[in-house]
Amino acid sequence: MERGTVISNQQLMALIVISTVGTSSLYAPATLSHYAERDSWLLVMVGCAIGLLNLFVFLQLNKLHPDKNLIEICREVFGRWFGGLLAFAFICYLLDLTSWVLREFAQFFIIALNPMIPQNWYLIAGVIMCAYAVYHGLEVFARVSLIILAVTIATFLTIYVMLGNQYHPEYLLPVLENGLLQPLKGTVAVSSWFGDLMIVSMILKHVKRSKKTVRWAIAGVGITGCLLMLSVVGCTIVFGGKTTSTFTYPSISLIQNIKLFRNIERLDAALIVVWVMSCFIKITVYFWSALKGMTDWLKLSRPRLFIVPMAASLVVCSKYKVWGLIELASFYDKQAWYFVLFQLLLPSLLLGAAWVKQKANNREEGQYGTG
Repeated sequence: MERGTVISNQQLMALIVISTVGTSSLYAPATLSHYAERDSWLLVMVGCAIGLLNLFVFLQLNKLHPDKNLIEICREVFGRWFGGLLAFAFICYLLDLTSWVLREFAQFFIIALNPMIPQNWYLIAGVIMCAYAVYHGLEVFARVSLIILAVTIATFLTIYVMLGNQYHPEYLLPVLENGLLQPLKGTVAVSSWFGDLMIVSMILKHVKRSKKTVRWAIAGVGITGCLLMLSVVGCTIVFGGKTTSTFTYPSISLIQNIKLFRNIERLDAALIVVWVMSCFIKITVYFWSALKGMTDWLKLSRPRLFIVPMAASLVVCSKYKVWGLIELASFYDKQAWYFVLFQLLLPSLLLGAAWVKQKANNREEGQYGTG
């Protein structure tokens, strides 16, 4: 599948940013305020640090096995059977995560656009768009992601500049009023958002590598942290920490306060457009990663034939995952450990095993060389 596929470092950075910040920017302020209120900014910093640790794990795996993705590395390190089972678990996780984001996509439209339209139509429309992008391959939606990244950054900066006259910096005080441990209770939740950059593990082998590749990847995590910080701090200094936690989508409620020339309002549509584009890229990149993983796991010669069956299964899984928004938000919050398990813990275990195996191989080679 896509043997000659190559993307640039800038496109890698764009995919990291959009896949990480895309869906979380709308509800992150409410979730983090629930744990830390006015100190939500601290959780963003902690999440960014964990994101860098997560990135380090995948970069090191790629350094040890430069021409392989996560699925191939599992078999290389743990062997055909156990490694194959672990690889299959990662593939299932990628598919499951794709269905979660697809359901989130449909749920948002039901609330923000038109609740009268059946959920199935939103799910089908979303999966058709993403399946079409997956069919055309990584290079195509990677180029699109660069455009979406530019639009996203410009939109965020414009929105928060226009809100300047409504800011109340005193809402951030007193800093750490409830101590340091209380805000850190939300660490697992914020870690699961930054853990979305695990797509790096499937994409790195297709990146046109240079000495600046690592820098571009780190820049992606940094931009993600800055955008989330804008969203969280912006909501806090306008609404206050406690009020922010009561909103479903605080960022949209925030933008609804903007009025230009007393007549121009409803600028929240701009953020909705950016969110939809970002969500499209996020679903697409996970869909593509799952298909790529399945291709490498089963050695498929014509993987595009599996796009339609996988798309249909995503619609079915998304529809019956949860009953509604409350259950969706509760799962993201209470079961965040599930995402962190596949995003950081299992890859860290894989990296540790890869290091041990490499040292053992080097020791054997040294013994044979001496003999």
